[in-house]
Amino acid sequence: MRKTWMSRAPWAALMMLLGCQEPADTRLVEMARESTARQAEQNQQMAELQQHVAEGAKRLIEADAQARQELLQAQRELQADQAEVGRQRDALEGERREIARERYWDSLLGAAIPTGAGLLACLLPLLLCFWLLHTVREKHAADAELADLLVEEIVGDRPLLLPPPQNVPRLQYQASEPPETPADQARMPESK
Repeated sequence: MRKTWMSRAPWAALMMLLGCQEPADTRLVEMARESTARQAEQNQQMAELQQHVAEGAKRLIEADAQARQELLQAQRELQADQAEVGRQRDALEGERREIARERYWDSLLGAAIPTGAGLLACLLPLLLCFWLLHTVREKHAADAELADLLVEEIVGDRPLLLPPPQNVPRLQYQASEPPETPADQARMPESK
């Protein structure tokens, strides 16, 4: 028995060693299962990641489209504002031209009125003098006729308006030499 036990002991130890270990195929299967499970998990994570990326890309595209719509709306509003500013600028330019036209006429009239008033102030004395000279001339003509009538009455033999002349001695004028005029006296040398 000793021989058998001893001959069997190595076999038993070998069996124990071999019997305690699983066959290589099961380990390989287990590794394949773990690898497959890891691969499936990674595939699941990749699918989720791709779904998140797709959702992010979709949201990005929607946000870009929204931003473009807002940009177009802002451009339309800007164009409307620019058109309004242009209309207001044109209205302001029209008002400026009207004010410039009024200022031109105001300055022209502002200068013409004092000038006209000064001219009128200068002409009024001249017109007054002309009128006075004209009336004096007419009056002088009437005065001359009146003076002629008075002279005729005073000197005439038969006055019509005055009482008849009385015999009053009259002064006689005797001219021995003709009277000297100031021009004659200036020509004669003075005698001493």
